[in-house]
Amino acid sequence: MSEAESPQEGAPRQPTEEEMAAAIVYRLGRTPVRDILLQTMATMSDGAGIRLGLGPEGDAVKDTQQAKLAIETLRALIGVAEQEIGAAATHPFREPLAQLQMLYARVVEADGGATDTDAEPVQQPDPASRLWTPGSGR
Repeated sequence: MSEAESPQEGAPRQPTEEEMAAAIVYRLGRTPVRDILLQTMATMSDGAGIRLGLGPEGDAVKDTQQAKLAIETLRALIGVAEQEIGAAATHPFREPLAQLQMLYARVVEADGGATDTDAEPVQQPDPASRLWTPGSGR
């Protein structure tokens, strides 16, 4: 019987939280940041669409504040990615971003201009706590 098998059932055992965390750290240490950035941009694009009610759950998970945050995050990531890895890598995200921005405006307008921003404001980071980066002068 292998170590990965459960002695009671002969089935593979579930990894512990520590093993899963170690696997994530291992993978992050070996995955190019470029790949992580592109995957994050895809996730933000998908998340924005789902939060605008386009996913399989429709309006059940619709949340315009969350959609706006995902759209703005995608927009910012595209800017960073263009500077760091080039416009060719970000090109596939430009059109979906524009479509999400237009859809967001339509959804907010259809909802009478109301957004969920009154419910829970997004906290802005303290400018004094920003991380120094080369060339930032800080």
